[in-house]
Amino acid sequence: MVKGNGISLIDSATGDLQEVLGAPLLSGSQTDSFKCLTWDDRQAPGDLFIAIRGTVHDGAASIPQMLELGVRGIISENEPPANPPADLTWWQVENSREAFARLVHHAWGEPAAQIPVFGITGTNGKSSTVHLLASILDVANMNPGWVTTVDQRIAGACRESSCTTPSADQLALSLREHVESGGRSMVLEISSHAIHQHRVTGIPLVAAAVTQLGRDHLDYHGTVEEYHAVKKELRHQVREGGVFLLPDHVDKDTVAFEDLFTGRRWTGKVLQQNAKGVRAILQGADWEFELNWNRPARHDLSNALCATVLADSAGISVACIREGLVSAKPVPGRMEEVSRGVFVDYAHTPDALESALKVCREICRGELRVLFGCGGDRDQGKRSQMGKVAADHADAIFLTDDNPRSESSDQILEQILVGVGDHPRVEKNTDRRQAIGTALQNLREEDILLIAGKGHETTQEIRGEKFPFDDCEVVRDWLGVTT
Repeated sequence: MVKGNGISLIDSATGDLQEVLGAPLLSGSQTDSFKCLTWDDRQAPGDLFIAIRGTVHDGAASIPQMLELGVRGIISENEPPANPPADLTWWQVENSREAFARLVHHAWGEPAAQIPVFGITGTNGKSSTVHLLASILDVANMNPGWVTTVDQRIAGACRESSCTTPSADQLALSLREHVESGGRSMVLEISSHAIHQHRVTGIPLVAAAVTQLGRDHLDYHGTVEEYHAVKKELRHQVREGGVFLLPDHVDKDTVAFEDLFTGRRWTGKVLQQNAKGVRAILQGADWEFELNWNRPARHDLSNALCATVLADSAGISVACIREGLVSAKPVPGRMEEVSRGVFVDYAHTPDALESALKVCREICRGELRVLFGCGGDRDQGKRSQMGKVAADHADAIFLTDDNPRSESSDQILEQILVGVGDHPRVEKNTDRRQAIGTALQNLREEDILLIAGKGHETTQEIRGEKFPFDDCEVVRDWLGVTT
């Protein structure tokens, strides 16, 4: 089904819609006779319309038009009109987004209930943890699908992603396609927006985790406390007996997770670390194994532990877990070494930038350089914080554009500079391509350059227009490197 035509309710497992929506306020027609669910007035009109209250547009404004077009069923947060048509059925719901999510999964036959689905949220590390867990599931012959900020694998087909977590209808359809093609598991990267907007409501999770809690998206959530609270709301979708993992800080050599429901705890401890990788011990209540891994970062070990515990909670053996971790491919734009000593990373929060710089410092034998900016029309409070992080850890700082959107590039950089303070080596250039070229100049073999913020992204958004831009390709162009 295409979005333009809504979702067909014919031959679906809808049964009585009252199972999902409860009893209607008005019962002018048979609730089991609706044939098509629509939610956008640009769609071909069906006979059941749900008025979704969005951040910009309230679907309730389209109800009169829908009634004129012959719609006989309405689902809305509002009360029915004073003099409704005699054949009108009207459900009043508390949250239209939540009702929509439950309806589309019901319409597609509850595919998420037919396979184990894992949910992974957090400020940083989501995409990497999804790919690690998917690799483990693959080794365990569980034919995984996944959805991340970077890419998706549905029904055996891989494609790039346009957002972190798709809409509820797209997720329901993807799960249906994956199950019908023989898929046996699914791993979802879930953003705080998706939790708050009920995009993943209706998906029972066998296990879920918060990879890390930092600062992000305050332009949407308002406060760090509210942002963290939304992340933790995902616990309500975990099936009985499943785990909901929260990160637990120990020390610089040890990472840990704790199950919110039972208090059980798992740890990963670094034994040896160098530029080529790490040797660590991962430990739970009834298992322990050594991991020799070609990823040196502490946050990578945290992601590995998170994926390990989620897999273990689903009954996957330690042997499959170890093999899946070792064989997992790195996620594009996550500490990706484009050329010797030049790393591109998606770090766009203070915590992520600090983690990436600490990794670089540990393996750097010369000068550590960092290039970054901050996105426009987003949380302004993190800009000075990221400036301070750069000043605390880098020898040379290059400030530039990172999707300035409708904001002034110069204004963004000035806000970053507040945190940079009196650092002796700072250069500004709003042209990101030129800034990268400058940062690459005279880079010695023992030096490291971290290009942060955009990672896997392939566009730069300025004044409402997206221009092609890939940090990795720009580096290769400057260095004359071919892939």
